[in-house]
Amino acid sequence: MKQFKRYALAYLLGLSLSGAAVAADVSAQGAEQASGDVSAVLAWSQKVELGTLVSGVVGEVHVRPGQAVTKGDTLISLDGRGFSAQVSRRQAGYEHAKAALEEAEREDERAIELYDRTVLSDFERNQALIGLHAAQAVAEAARADLTEARLNLERSVLTAPFDGLVLSVGVSPGQTIVSEWQSQPLVTLANNHVYHAHAQIDAARAGRLKPGDGVSATLRGESVQASVGYIGFEPAGQSGQGPLYELVVEIVAVEGETLRVGETVTLHLD
Repeated sequence: MKQFKRYALAYLLGLSLSGAAVAADVSAQGAEQASGDVSAVLAWSQKVELGTLVSGVVGEVHVRPGQAVTKGDTLISLDGRGFSAQVSRRQAGYEHAKAALEEAEREDERAIELYDRTVLSDFERNQALIGLHAAQAVAEAARADLTEARLNLERSVLTAPFDGLVLSVGVSPGQTIVSEWQSQPLVTLANNHVYHAHAQIDAARAGRLKPGDGVSATLRGESVQASVGYIGFEPAGQSGQGPLYELVVEIVAVEGETLRVGETVTLHLD
């Protein structure tokens, strides 16, 4: 009986301590909200996985993880010989189709002249017109094929869509890339100039803020430029004082400074 009482007392004590820990956590959240300082976690504002729209063999990898790139820089290039050959082939086909179209146009002009002089029958006039339309269709198809071949040659070179930081490279020279059904990620690129800081705020603060508002923020003990990017409309959490809503703040990195995702930013909202 005494042993049972000891177990019961220990169980009740454990519940009391657990409840106290939860109350302390809720109290800490409430205290932080009341003080006007809110902790936010740094994240990428833009992160993309890049791949080519065409299949081929990797000819050269121009970047490495951790390298900063600017918009338009070449990241990966496939072996371009096959794509260049296709352009040459389509160019030749288009030139031949244009020559045939020019001849069909001259033939149609002769047919019009002879028809006006009543030397040519209706059937012969229509045949010349049909020949012209056929030549026009062939030339247009050849032009479209040439445009597609040029696009494929252009797409065989993967370039940076914006200024950023290379996070990872997933290919090596000589590797075969198959993009028939789905583009294969080759390079992961992130925007390292503008970051997002994610926090949760109460309804009162959410009602006072609007996108574009400037925010005082501290990172690594230094003030940073920040502004409100987004305020949630549905609860993302709960505190002792009520629901909490998502707040996304845009942080502009200082030139030459490298920030890291996961760092804590203090937002001074009051």
